[in-house]
Amino acid sequence: MFGTQQPAALPPAPDQASQPPAAPRRGLLERAVRGIAYHLVWRPTRWAVTTEAKRMWRNRDLHTPWWTSASVYVTATMAHLADVPWWATMPALAAAVAGIHRYLTKHDLLPVAPATVTGAAGALAAWATTTIQTGTLTIPAAITWGVLTLATTAAWGLDRRARHWRRVRARVRASVRTLPRVLAELGYPRVIVKGQPRVSGSGRVEYPLLLPVGITRHKLEKILAEIESGMHWPAGSVREIVQDPRHNSAARVILVQHETSITARNVVFDPPTIPATAYDPVWLGTTDDDQPFYATPFKEGYGALHAFLAGMTGSAKSNLLRLIALLYAHCPDLIIWVVDLKSGGVLYRELLPRLDRLAVTPRQAGEVFADLAAMVPLRAELLLPEHNQTLPIGIYPGMLVLGDEVRGLWGKAAVKARPQVLADSVKVLSEIRAYNAAVLAATQYPNQDSVHPTLLPNFTDAYVGRTRQRADAQHLLRGWNRLDTTQLPAGAFYHQAAGQDGTDLIWTPEVTDVQLAAVAADTAHLAPTLEEATASRLPHYADRWADLPDNLIPHLSEQQALLLHEARARRKSTTLRKADLATAAADDRSDRLEVSERLDIPAEVILAEITDPHLRALVAVHLSPGLVTTAESNAAVEPHRSRQWASERRAAWQGRGLVESPAKGKWLRIVGEERFVSEAQKAEEEIRARRASPGETPDTDAGETPP
Repeated sequence: MFGTQQPAALPPAPDQASQPPAAPRRGLLERAVRGIAYHLVWRPTRWAVTTEAKRMWRNRDLHTPWWTSASVYVTATMAHLADVPWWATMPALAAAVAGIHRYLTKHDLLPVAPATVTGAAGALAAWATTTIQTGTLTIPAAITWGVLTLATTAAWGLDRRARHWRRVRARVRASVRTLPRVLAELGYPRVIVKGQPRVSGSGRVEYPLLLPVGITRHKLEKILAEIESGMHWPAGSVREIVQDPRHNSAARVILVQHETSITARNVVFDPPTIPATAYDPVWLGTTDDDQPFYATPFKEGYGALHAFLAGMTGSAKSNLLRLIALLYAHCPDLIIWVVDLKSGGVLYRELLPRLDRLAVTPRQAGEVFADLAAMVPLRAELLLPEHNQTLPIGIYPGMLVLGDEVRGLWGKAAVKARPQVLADSVKVLSEIRAYNAAVLAATQYPNQDSVHPTLLPNFTDAYVGRTRQRADAQHLLRGWNRLDTTQLPAGAFYHQAAGQDGTDLIWTPEVTDVQLAAVAADTAHLAPTLEEATASRLPHYADRWADLPDNLIPHLSEQQALLLHEARARRKSTTLRKADLATAAADDRSDRLEVSERLDIPAEVILAEITDPHLRALVAVHLSPGLVTTAESNAAVEPHRSRQWASERRAAWQGRGLVESPAKGKWLRIVGEERFVSEAQKAEEEIRARRASPGETPDTDAGETPP
């Protein structure tokens, strides 16, 4: 009894009447109807809502014309049914068109001109106004609406630039979702893409970012390569990370990315505005996001700003200087001086009638800066208390000095040969800004061999074109290691102003000689003159045209040609007077010596004094007027003498001040024929004496055999 387990008590059986009745079995017809409804209605509807709706949303940029047109049609229908008068719709539609134009211009959402989109919207508004009056539910109105919609949609779908823009937009949407995750994997979590990225037709994308505590813009700049790799972007496509100009918080930055590498652009010379005064901004081209770029070398109440241009051969530095000179030629309150040590004045000869001065040799360039240095205290005398230490343009003309290839003036070798030029240049660049004189200089490499290091800090703006190495931009651009200047095409420049962290990438238009000649003819009468109180006291200003090369004289204006002849006559008279005084001082007689005429000695007679036939041939080539190329000089002594032999003689002549090299591979004699022959023989004697000294090799080369 105690060892037997008793079974558990079972619950009482439920009441059969309380259980719900079983569902009746569906019939065959009902099951067939439900199956047809599920497969033919519900599944297509669910597929359309889930799959096709998502696809349409992803491709919503393609459907923009259709949705816009449908919205206009529905609005017109409702207005017609509400009996809205047509005269009330016109102001509303005009305001909508103006709003569309403003929105497109501000945000740059479409790869087409805002005026074109505004014109299409205006045509659609005119159609809507007509249909509101006549009725939108009529067959002609529906047919017209359908034709316009189909044509617009087809054009929008087939246009090449529109297709490119839609692809960029789709890629941007994917990048917005991926970028925060990539940054988190790189150790920078909680970075948010704050707002809609801005997409331009050129492929430039600006991602607005909100940075959390502990992450700064400078930290992100160190991992640009890792960001490109994680996002599967092309190398170098992240241009920069800059402060968001719409916010003053340091946590709001913009990551600028370009889908393709920097390629050449054909910028048409079509400036939106032409400067009328020196204070007006000058158009230099377009930016990376197709916006016009303006420079302001002169600021009212502040003075002038200096700018430096750098870039290897072919980067279009000279073209940029010609563009600035061409546009500022329209200003009647601006004097333009040009120092062209690159082409000997050929690049600016068409604009000569508008120029006030043109220097083509290092000596003439030194005279330009000597006059500018002398101008500083002279213009300081013109300051009045109401000027507030800045000479206003208008009362006195401004000065624009353009220097093309200044290595021959400010380079290491040039400064060593002419130390006074460095002192004058430092004084000019540091002090003349208050007197509205701006200096824009260009050279290939901004290093010590091309520009003395004491000069570069005085330039506030920098323009860097294509360079051989990325490090060539380190003296001009802050953050140069984030930029690849070696990939810039011709005409593209990185610009950075004083105090600017980021850079502007600009494309410049090409300037032709025909455009320069046309502008010079139209603006020659606008050229102002330097105030007499200053001009009369400058040491070299009166004779500024005396040394102009003969090949540039035909391009001068009549007034400039008259100044040239007067300066040369004045210089010739001074030379004759000095010769007369020297002759009279050497003569023991008490008679007064007067010279009324000078007989020119033929070159053959002068050359007869040189006994060495090879030296005589080399000197004869350099006695010819104008520029002599290195190839012509070497050809005069070959094959009896080598190029090294001729190069050594030319270097000795340059050291004695007999010749100058205004451009690479070109030589210009700057003294008279008699003096040149005499000094050339003295230089030859020094070379032979140096060669004959102990420890030196004899004066032989590959073209001759030692005795």
